[in-house]
Amino acid sequence: MNICFFGDAGNIHLQRIAASLASRGHAVHVVSHKSVEIPGVSVERFGVPLPGVANPFRWEGRRVRYLRSFARRFDAVVLLFLSDWGFDAEMLESGCFVAFPQGSDIVPPPGENAPSLELVSKRRGWLRAVALVGVTCRRFARTVAAFSDIDEERIGALPIGVDTDLFRAPKRENGKTSKRRNVKTSKRVTLHSSPVVGYLKGFREVYGAAVVIDAIPSVLDRFPDVRFEMVGEGPQLAPCKERAQELGVEKSVTWLPRRRHEEVPQLLASWDLSVMPSHFESFGVSAIESAAMGVPVVASNVGGLPDSVRDGETGLLVKPPGKPVSPAAPGELADAIIALLADPDRRRRMGEAGVAWANQHFNWSAAMDQWELTLQQAAENARVPV
Repeated sequence: MNICFFGDAGNIHLQRIAASLASRGHAVHVVSHKSVEIPGVSVERFGVPLPGVANPFRWEGRRVRYLRSFARRFDAVVLLFLSDWGFDAEMLESGCFVAFPQGSDIVPPPGENAPSLELVSKRRGWLRAVALVGVTCRRFARTVAAFSDIDEERIGALPIGVDTDLFRAPKRENGKTSKRRNVKTSKRVTLHSSPVVGYLKGFREVYGAAVVIDAIPSVLDRFPDVRFEMVGEGPQLAPCKERAQELGVEKSVTWLPRRRHEEVPQLLASWDLSVMPSHFESFGVSAIESAAMGVPVVASNVGGLPDSVRDGETGLLVKPPGKPVSPAAPGELADAIIALLADPDRRRRMGEAGVAWANQHFNWSAAMDQWELTLQQAAENARVPV
């Protein structure tokens, strides 16, 4: 197949999907505002062509011809995130266009500028016009269907798997190492090897980094030796550092810069727990990567996270009383962390279950099989442009 992606060429998921499809013999092309090299993939900077002998039209005419050309040139055109590239519904109805919403284009993240009503209306129109809407999990499919008022049966599976050769769990005993021993008192617990709780989502309000910081004092009351590693960058980084100082927990927190994808397994291998107190997630690939590394996840019970964290088996979903679907609050997050830190055997069982689950259900090769099948079926059913 000739496959084109419109999206951020710097996005790791786009890079992995495009490169994998190319390695399977497909001709893959990426249109982006960035020039990034992707193995086996041609990358084009988005831009309306300049006038010339073969294209003598004014700017609007050149723009329309440029956008319409993709339906003729490619068997499938995937819009990875619903950015406004300039397509209208008529263009999207001609050829095989596939919309792949990512989450924040459907549910506006807290603390960030909401999209204009005009853009929201456009996004709904695009989802109704395309040949197929693809999502990573069924819970998010329901959210997309409600947002766009389309039949959920029109939404196909385009999963994002995990490279289980890269994300391979190290051998763990008693949750992390055989050297750890619990010494309990009436209130406090001292661990002879400092446990590590990790956060990897970055510092945007939607990911709940501030919730982690506010949960730390309660955790330290029970486990004074615990360390927290906060990884990433973003607008909430400075406020989170200030809050840690206000709470007097800065000595228990290590701030780490954003990691390249291939560096993440080594980081996860040193963690006892991974936390994701997000306000919303369309799925939660980070949770699957943690599971593949044998690291239990404590996460909010929102969005697609129940599809990436099996509550009580590969981790815990925080469910505030009376609100079964809700972002984690600091108190509930702290309670869940404490419960797992106090029970190394349970962590070990969850870690083992997570490895088996990730390998069985989120294998990267199987995910790419599904991408090939879904795109092929969409191309066969799409209207052929003239």
